[in-house]
Amino acid sequence: MPAAATNFALNKSATGSTACASSEGPDKAVNGSVSGGNSDKFCTNAATKYLRVDLGASQTFSHFVVKHAGAGGEPASFNTRDYNIQVSSTGKSNSWTTVATVNGNSANVTTTSISAVTARYVRLNVTAPEQGTGAVARIYEFEVYDVLPPPPAPETIVQVFDQIPQFGIYRSTDPSWYTPPSGVLMWNHGTEFARKLSATEKAQLGADLALRITYHGQCDEYDRFASVFFISTQLGLTPSVTTPRVTLVDFISPFSNAWQGSYSTRVYPNAPIWPYLDAMNDPNRDIWVGISGGSNPQYGSDACQQRGITDPTIAEVGFKYSLSLVSTQAAGTAGDRDVISLLSRSEEKDDNITTAPANTTSQLNLATLAINIAGYGPDSGGQEYAKANITIYRNGVSLAMFNTGVDCSSLAVYSPRGNPGIFQNNLTTNPRSWCPGGVIQTRYYDLGAVNGTAQNISVRVGNPSPWTAQSLYRTSLSILEH
Repeated sequence: MPAAATNFALNKSATGSTACASSEGPDKAVNGSVSGGNSDKFCTNAATKYLRVDLGASQTFSHFVVKHAGAGGEPASFNTRDYNIQVSSTGKSNSWTTVATVNGNSANVTTTSISAVTARYVRLNVTAPEQGTGAVARIYEFEVYDVLPPPPAPETIVQVFDQIPQFGIYRSTDPSWYTPPSGVLMWNHGTEFARKLSATEKAQLGADLALRITYHGQCDEYDRFASVFFISTQLGLTPSVTTPRVTLVDFISPFSNAWQGSYSTRVYPNAPIWPYLDAMNDPNRDIWVGISGGSNPQYGSDACQQRGITDPTIAEVGFKYSLSLVSTQAAGTAGDRDVISLLSRSEEKDDNITTAPANTTSQLNLATLAINIAGYGPDSGGQEYAKANITIYRNGVSLAMFNTGVDCSSLAVYSPRGNPGIFQNNLTTNPRSWCPGGVIQTRYYDLGAVNGTAQNISVRVGNPSPWTAQSLYRTSLSILEH
């Protein structure tokens, strides 16, 4: 049996050139993760771009793996083109030896092998940070190995939608010229779509199940809220728009449109949804996966009207979404498949959010609570320009508390048509609870033993209502049984 590969750089001390933002420092390139979103990388736009890792002691190694922008879900046009790797035993300025040079790379992940060397310090110098003339280097991971690491597990991809259109949220009729693809249900005049997974597709869903969303810019260059959901029905039963659903992920479109080059397409970082696997691959139920969103392509300054476009197949569609279910592992042994949806994309307008009691029948007497929540309201003082402490109560007792504040700085690049100020100082003087072009975090909390009894869940928003006229907290709550 071959020896297991050791990544000597993992979680070691890392320094480098000035970072793009405080959340994108050198430590992010050695934390062992590329799936934590756009802040899960080392980003630098300094004149001299480098990443230096102290391995902690002298090590003998012969392989380097660099995971570039594409490995973290960003456009491949951001992948590092040219770089070199140096080593040193002391780390002093005159002690570095170049052991590898890579020119003309375009891949998301590169593996470079050399004759074995022994050193304590390793330095990655970026000389051409992007495929074009861009000046920003993005390194999601820099790995140093003694033996060649195994290749990543291949992805199994179930494509749910391929560029499904998002029609206007203010329509009162279905688009006359558009017919959904075979097997796809269209609701609310082309702002919601759902498709049933086949038995083969359900069997392909694995234990690390994630959701991959792709935005395709078209005529609406503003930030719009959307959700991905699933519906579980009896075999052979087709759901309607009012059938209870379970929210998987909430996300926001970027400020972009069809004429923004590489930024007209936004591949969001994979959103983990593995806690829902057992419900979604149930062979005894029909599972429908859907998207709920919509656009508003009728602004006088929108991207299509500025170009004189009148073709309804373009002008009536704000943007399109592609949606895939991605996994690299087998499903494993299924557990309890029950998911109780308490709220799904509910527009809550009071700071005290309560639900009906949930009657549990857990096989293992255990359950988990999932929550998606963020504030909205574009008027002055609206709740989208706020961050709030959220407290969750279970049966009248405080279960957990978190803050909705997020740092949007790393997402500014995906919104070339947006106000740059939105993406600055979000955790201090310019608070936000969500970011254009970003996914809203789903949080999970262990409910412990439920004993088959009713669970009373309530949520308290730390910003007391009443809020400004358009403000609300879009809220989804689910209980996952075990």
